[in-house]
Amino acid sequence: MERRLAAILAADVVGYSRLMGANEIGVLNALKALRSELFDPQVEKHHGRIIKLMGDGTLVEFASVVDAVNCATEIQAKLAKRNGNLSPEEQLELRIGINLGDVMIDGDDLYGDGVNIAARLEELAEPGSVCVSEVVATQAAGKANVGFEYLGETRLKNISEPVRIYHVNPQSRAISRRSWVRSRGVQAAIGGALLIIAAFVVWQGMHRWGANEDVPFDEATALTRPTGPTIAVLAFENLSGDPSKDYLSDGISEDVIIELGRYRDLNVLSRHTTFSYRGQHQDVRGIGEALGAEFVLEGTVRQAGDRLRVTARLIDTQSRAQVWSEAFDEKLTTANLFDVQSRITERVAVAIGDTRGAIRRTDERRARAKPPERLSSYECTMFYDDLYDRPDVQKRVQGCIERVIKEEPDYWRAWAQLAEALRVDLSFFGDRYAGTYEEKLNRALAAANEAKALNPNSARVRLILGILLLMNGDRDGFFAEAEDALAIGGDRSVEAEFGYWLVWTGRFDLGAALVRRAIDLDPGSTIKDWHQALSEYHFHKGEYELALAEARKGVLLDYWWSMIPEVTVLARLGRADELERARNRLEATRPGVKIADIVWVYRRYQRPDALIAPYVDAFRKAGLPEGTYRALDLNDRG
Repeated sequence: MERRLAAILAADVVGYSRLMGANEIGVLNALKALRSELFDPQVEKHHGRIIKLMGDGTLVEFASVVDAVNCATEIQAKLAKRNGNLSPEEQLELRIGINLGDVMIDGDDLYGDGVNIAARLEELAEPGSVCVSEVVATQAAGKANVGFEYLGETRLKNISEPVRIYHVNPQSRAISRRSWVRSRGVQAAIGGALLIIAAFVVWQGMHRWGANEDVPFDEATALTRPTGPTIAVLAFENLSGDPSKDYLSDGISEDVIIELGRYRDLNVLSRHTTFSYRGQHQDVRGIGEALGAEFVLEGTVRQAGDRLRVTARLIDTQSRAQVWSEAFDEKLTTANLFDVQSRITERVAVAIGDTRGAIRRTDERRARAKPPERLSSYECTMFYDDLYDRPDVQKRVQGCIERVIKEEPDYWRAWAQLAEALRVDLSFFGDRYAGTYEEKLNRALAAANEAKALNPNSARVRLILGILLLMNGDRDGFFAEAEDALAIGGDRSVEAEFGYWLVWTGRFDLGAALVRRAIDLDPGSTIKDWHQALSEYHFHKGEYELALAEARKGVLLDYWWSMIPEVTVLARLGRADELERARNRLEATRPGVKIADIVWVYRRYQRPDALIAPYVDAFRKAGLPEGTYRALDLNDRG
C-alpha cells in the first residue's frame, strides 16, 4: 500500500444531531449551502482535495501545511461573518483539526495516524476554532497568517504517543510554547504525582472543550482525587505467540486506563504504576495491598490470522472474587485496527465504570450490609435504581444523606442523591420527606443545582436536574442539560436514560439511538425503561410488531406504567385476545385506571399533547374508561 506525507484537515458541524432533531430539512439545506458557497470554494482556493464526506463531517488533504491552516482559518472567519447575517436556527458552526503525518493510500481514500490524529484534534476544538498538532504549528509558524497557542500535551484515543496540541490564534503571528497547564502553576503543585496529573488532564480536557466554558478554573478542584474506589489496570497479556504483537495488547490496556479515567468516581492508577507488574504472576490481593487498589483488571489478547480475541476480568482484591468477565471476538484488518481497538476499549470501560457497571454494583452490595449510620459518604450515594421500588433502600438513604450533607457540604454526590431521593418521593407521591409537592420540588431543584455547581462535569447530575426541570415545566432547560451531558460523555447508562426522556419529549431518533448504543455496549446492564422507550419509538414510526417486541421486554409485573406500551400496541394491532390479557394485567396492578390518569402523567413530564393523542386513541380502542381531563391541543408539539 502506497504511503505519503500529507496535511489532513478534519471538520465537523457542532451539535449536528441536536440541530437535525429540531429542523432536519432546514439543517440539510443550510449544510448544502455552506459547502457549495463557502467550504468547497475555500478548499479549491487553497489547493486541497476533499477525501471523504461523512454526514456532518469532512476530511480534506493538502500538500502544504500552510495551505491547510490558511484554508481553515479563512473558513472559520467567513463562517462567523456569515452567521451574523442569519437567524439562530439557520446558523452552523464548525470545529476543525489539522495534522501533518504519514498516511496510507487506498484508492481515493486515506488511512493511518495522520488521519486519525486530525479527527481527534477536531473533536477537541472549541466551536468556531481550529486545533492543530505541534508539527503543524512548527511548520506553519511565520508562514501562515495566524499564530499558535500551546494548550498542553494529552493522549488521544487510539494514538499510542501523547500529542502536543495548539490553538490557532487569528489575531497573532507568533507561536507560544507556554503551556496552559504550566501558566497556572499546577505542574509545580503536583510534582511527580502521576495519578493526580492524570486526573487533572482529564479534568482539564473536560473543562477546556466540554460544554461548560463558563466554569471558572479552580486549582483545588483540579487537584481533588475522586472519592470512590481505586482500580489497577494491569498490562494485558499477549497470547499471540508473537512478541511483535505486544503493541496491540499494550494499546488496549492503555486505552482502557484512559477511558476509565473519564469516570470521576474512580481512582485509576497510571500505566507507569501498573505495567511494572508485567509478567509477574503475583496474587491479586498482594497487588491490591501494594497499590492500594480495591479492584484489579487483567486480560489477554490473542490474534490468529484475521481474528482477534480479547478477554478481560475484574477482580475484587479483598475477596479475590471475579466480579466481572467478558470475551470479545472481532475480525481484524489493517484498515479497521483502530476501530476494533476503540470498540473493545469502550465496551470494557462501560461494563466496569458506568453507573450500572461492575464496580458500582459490587460497592452497592457491600453498602447494603451496613446500617445507615455506618455508611461512608460514597456508600451513601451508591443506591440509585432501588430508590424507586425498595422502601428499605429509601429509608437507608434518608438515614444517611442528611448526615453526609451536614458533615460534607461540598460533596457533590450527596446533593445529587438528595435531589434524586426527593424526585422519587415526588414521582410516587411518597411522604417520606416533609413538605408540599411544590416545596419538595423546589428543594430537589436547589439540591440538583448545588450538585451541578460543585461538579458541572457530572452527566448524572445533569440527568437528575434535567428531569426535575421537566417536572417543573421547563422543557428548554431539560434539553439544555441533555445536550451538555451528551457533550460531557463518559457514562453510557446516563446517555441511555437521557435517550428515554428524549423519546418521551419527541426527539425520537436521537433518543432511540442513545438507548440502542447503551444496550449494544453492555446488554447485561439494560433496564426495562430503555425497552419501553424503544417501544414508543417504533410505535410513533408505525412499526407495531417491533414496538410490541420491545414493549414485552420492558414489562415489570408489579409496575403499572411499564404495561402501558404493550396495551397501546396491541390495541393498534387489533389483537383482541392478547389485548384483553394485557389490559387485565394493567387493571390488576392499577385498579380503576383511566385514560385521564395516563394523560396526567404524560403532561406532568411535559410530553406535548400532539404526541399524547395517538396513545389516547389506542386507550380508547383498548376500552379504558375516559375520566376527566383538559382536551388535547393537537397544535402543541413542544
